[in-house]
Order: sequence, then C-alpha cells, then structure tokens
Amino acid sequence: MLFQFGKLTGMPVNQKGNECMSRILIVDDDVDLAELVKVKLTKEGHQAFVINTGQGAFEYAKQIKPNICLLDIMLPGVTGYQICRKIRKDPELYQIAVLMLTALGEEPEIIHGMEQGADDYLVKPFKLERLMDKIASLNVLLKSLNQRHRVTNLVGTDAFKRELNHYLARDAAIACIYVDVVGFEAYCKSRGHEGQDRVLKWVSNLLVEQTKVLSCYESTVAHMGRQHFVIMMKLEDYERYCNSLAHTFDNEVKQLYTAQEVQQGYILVSGAEGREVPAALMALAIGVAHTQFRSYKSGKKIFEILAQVRQKAQPNNSGSVIFVDRRRTDR
Repeated sequence: MLFQFGKLTGMPVNQKGNECMSRILIVDDDVDLAELVKVKLTKEGHQAFVINTGQGAFEYAKQIKPNICLLDIMLPGVTGYQICRKIRKDPELYQIAVLMLTALGEEPEIIHGMEQGADDYLVKPFKLERLMDKIASLNVLLKSLNQRHRVTNLVGTDAFKRELNHYLARDAAIACIYVDVVGFEAYCKSRGHEGQDRVLKWVSNLLVEQTKVLSCYESTVAHMGRQHFVIMMKLEDYERYCNSLAHTFDNEVKQLYTAQEVQQGYILVSGAEGREVPAALMALAIGVAHTQFRSYKSGKKIFEILAQVRQKAQPNNSGSVIFVDRRRTDR
C-alpha cells in the first residue's frame, strides 16, 4: 500500500484519502521491551518500526515518516533529547507526536524533555495498557491539528503551538501576537448568534488580510476560541502589523454598528434585573511577546508571557491598545 502524508499531521492516508492505522517508530535500546511493544502495537492494528540505538534514529524517521515516535531518553550515541530536538527542527518531521520513555521519572528530566518538544512522557516500567492510552491521546492530538473553526476556518491552538515549537527549535527570530476582541460578549448579547458569527468572520478575515497587505510572509494565524486569536510572524514584521491592525480595526469596526451607536460611542445591552446598560464599542487588546531580548525553549513560556501582556493591554475610549513585552527576564 502506498502512503502520502498530510501537511499538518503526517497521519497516513491511502490513495483514496482514507486514514489508516498509525505508523509508530520505537526508539529504545532495550531490545526485549521494544519487541514487546512492537508486537502489541501490531496486534492493535498499528504499523510499528524499531531501531535500538540513537545513532541513525533521526535518519530512519526521515525514511519511514511515522506520525508517532516512542522515544527513550537514555540511548547509546545520541540521547532522546537530541533526537526530539532534531525532529522539531525538521520541516518534514516536526508534526510527529513524540512520547518520551524514561526510567528516571524525575521532574527535571521530564520538564527538559517537554522543553525539547515532547508531547507527553511515560515512566518505565509501564503497563502496555497505559502505553495504548497514551497513543490514543496522541492520535487525538494529531487529528486536532487538522481541525479548523467552523466560522473562521482558522487552525486551533494545538496546531499553532506545534508550529511555534518548530520555529523556536530553529532559534528563529519571531513574535507572537495575542489578539482579544474586547466588547465581543456585549455585542453578542445585543446581536445574538448571527452577530457573533459575523464578528468572528470579519475579525479572522482582517487578521489574515493584514498579513497579506503588509507582506508578512511565514505568518500563522490561529483561533484559540471565542474572541481570542493568536498570530506568529517574523520579528521584523510585528510592529507595523500591530499598528496597522489596530488602526484598521478601529476604523472599520464601525460598520458593525448603527450610525447612532457609533455617534454615542456605546450600545445598550440587558444588565442586572433586565435594565439596559451602556457597553463600549469593540476594540482590540493586543499583547506581544518576542525573541528579541530573550530566548524561549518552548511555546508554553511564550503563552504565559502573552497572558501577562494581555492583561496590560486594556482598551480605552481611544480605541485598541498594543502592549509589547520588552523584558529580558520575568521581572
């Protein structure tokens, strides 16, 4: 059977486009354990491949293109950490789901493995049933990478984080931009479900269109849910993108309101006890974290910083607000 691989997940599909079993690479110098796992995976309908040394494991992965890799940390020649890092750097393999196998079980080793790009870990010795549960979870993760929002048609957080970790592994100079549509909930309360979809569609189109208008190549736009979006782009592009985005949004958001609402600067929504209360027109809270002043080992830390800067970006009567994290440390 011939296989082709999707751009996002690497999930094997046959020539008719139907998904097949997982292709799983086992990298472990414990020959008996590796064979036991291979037999179990095969019985469960997966395709399993084994290599018992770190040397050549990355090259073997390039050859067979698995969508899941069970990767032992302590390997002769090359460590599992090093192999995982190479996988995350590679443009063909970075979407692979990596499950670290460790006999150490200590928190520092586990954290280090996750920082190298591992998706999950399993401490040895383990029961095969536990391993199968982990593989099932990884398959759910891989499928989620291809899912797009029904309204915005943008990828979700999982796909974005995978792309982000790929660029961080390459030590690329990037910026991540968190965009929150403040006033969205009030607008939805006023306009209903149809109004909600209208805003989400308009905002998502604006975010993508701005990357094209400004020639921000290699940008990724994702929808994190509700009114929350995130964009990754080259470090050199983020300032003009954010400024243009805020300016364009503040000018064009008026089309979503009536002339009277624009003139008065607010809409009326139902408040406590059914009384109508004023709610400000929508504006953007834009928070930025970038690699100019410090490096990040994983996307998790960048998302922590984005959550902090989002709280600093509080829109006012003047419209959208941009807050950029320029710290060299967390202080």
